[in-house]
Amino acid sequence: MSPSLYNVVTTLNVGGTDVNGRTTLTGFRKAEFRGGAGKGGVYINGRFVFLLGFAQRSSNEWAGLGEAVPDWMHDYHANLIRGANSNYIRWMHISPQRQDVISHDRYGVVNVAPAGDNEGDTTGTRWTQRLDVMRGTMIYLRNNPSVFFWEAGNSGVSAAHMKDMADVQALWDPKEKGLRGLGDRDMDDAGGAQYAQWFGTMVAYDPGNLGSGYFRGYSDAYRDQGPIIEEEDFRDEAMRGIWDDYTPPHLGGFKPGPLDTYHWQSESFIVGDSTGSGQVARINAWVNLENIRNTTPANSRYSAYASIYFSDSDADGRTQSSSVARCSGKVDAVRLIKQIYYSFRVAGNTQPDIHIIGHWTYPAGTMKTMYVLANTPSVELFVNGTSQGKSSKPTDTYTFSFPGIAWASGSVKAVGYDASGKQVCQDELTTAGPAAAIKLTPTVGPNGLQADGADVAMFDVEVVDANGQRRPDDEDKIDFAMTGPGIWRGGYNTSVLASTNNTYLNTEAGINRVFIRSTLTPGDITLTATRTGLTAGKATVTANAVNVVGGLL
Repeated sequence: MSPSLYNVVTTLNVGGTDVNGRTTLTGFRKAEFRGGAGKGGVYINGRFVFLLGFAQRSSNEWAGLGEAVPDWMHDYHANLIRGANSNYIRWMHISPQRQDVISHDRYGVVNVAPAGDNEGDTTGTRWTQRLDVMRGTMIYLRNNPSVFFWEAGNSGVSAAHMKDMADVQALWDPKEKGLRGLGDRDMDDAGGAQYAQWFGTMVAYDPGNLGSGYFRGYSDAYRDQGPIIEEEDFRDEAMRGIWDDYTPPHLGGFKPGPLDTYHWQSESFIVGDSTGSGQVARINAWVNLENIRNTTPANSRYSAYASIYFSDSDADGRTQSSSVARCSGKVDAVRLIKQIYYSFRVAGNTQPDIHIIGHWTYPAGTMKTMYVLANTPSVELFVNGTSQGKSSKPTDTYTFSFPGIAWASGSVKAVGYDASGKQVCQDELTTAGPAAAIKLTPTVGPNGLQADGADVAMFDVEVVDANGQRRPDDEDKIDFAMTGPGIWRGGYNTSVLASTNNTYLNTEAGINRVFIRSTLTPGDITLTATRTGLTAGKATVTANAVNVVGGLL
């Protein structure tokens, strides 16, 4: 989707004189929620659109900063979502931040907007309060074209309560005008179906749940009435910084502790293990092209898929586990990309796309299976220019396996071919040399860093070799020093308690990210990163003066 937004000017005229007015930034689209096998689904401007994306906590917080991030960082987050060829966010379990919705208007990310929820239906004042929140949410977000779905509950509500919600919608955002649908995640009271335009599920792609029965699963009856959208599938987890079984210092991969609820590393999180489990199993089942074409009853069950979460989150608490954040994300809590991110990018791409999972800097004597993500019919793997064989695409998968690959310093390249045998895409990784320096890369908003006391500069910190290539196995301590008119916010380490806001951090897979908040004083802010034995990194950003009148920006 490539959205266009417009400024709509509304003027109040009394007796030929304009007495008031306002400008609203919005967009125009037609949304339809059709039922039926092979023809049902979500349609935008008359065209069927398969929604691929993520469930995300409405807090949408960043490590070291929480929710206090400037507008451009909401745009940065939305751009990452679209970079994964995704177009859909189901916010959990309360109304999203307005700025996130505005960013999604710009980038073309469809939103599910809940009211407020406590994991179940309620009664009395608590239900009245939820209706009040939904009314406020509708008023607040009804001019945002990226909002497609109002959600009555994270869990099923009664038929009477669905009618209550429908009455609120009819008054404040009539579906015929707002072109938005009402539903909830678990329509376990079939009497409420008459008031819904869509039906949500959780962990739904389970053969045991396909049919007329309904518990967090699929129902033919509901599918024939309106779109069924998956809202938060697959809660398994993996930290960004542990590659595979062959990369020091984690030879053998992740070793779960007694309190850990997960056991994956970056590679196995995608390709699974000996049991056949893994995130890729979900992606393969949901995003194969037959599903997107929506042509047959067998391949039109769902209209949307949301994997939980997009970014690692402080949600649900993590004080005794190996990770301090719930790490189901496709990016970590400072939005550094994990390997699983590329699974979504490849699977959702309508053009040829390919990605080699992992890196190519291993100890001498390493022999392993190399995995390639691709949406092409076949893939060929090369090590230092020598073919290691060609693999044809397995059924319903985007993962190509090349077992028994002997590592050799140099390069590994994967080439994707179309059905005629023509090369249409490639990806290549090279071996990094010994760690030589620390590299700092600053990022600020499109107008530069503003000295408004709220803006943020973020700095990527990498350990690189003499040619500037990142060392993928580095995870040692780096010390930071800042000068100038800024407030140090730092970053975090995935598996270290109380690591936020410290003036030191370890790299994870050779990289980390830290933040500095501006003050009301303009001037240069310089960050220096040091470690004994490495050339220090240094970067400077300028906080630009802003106009303050009477204490207000």
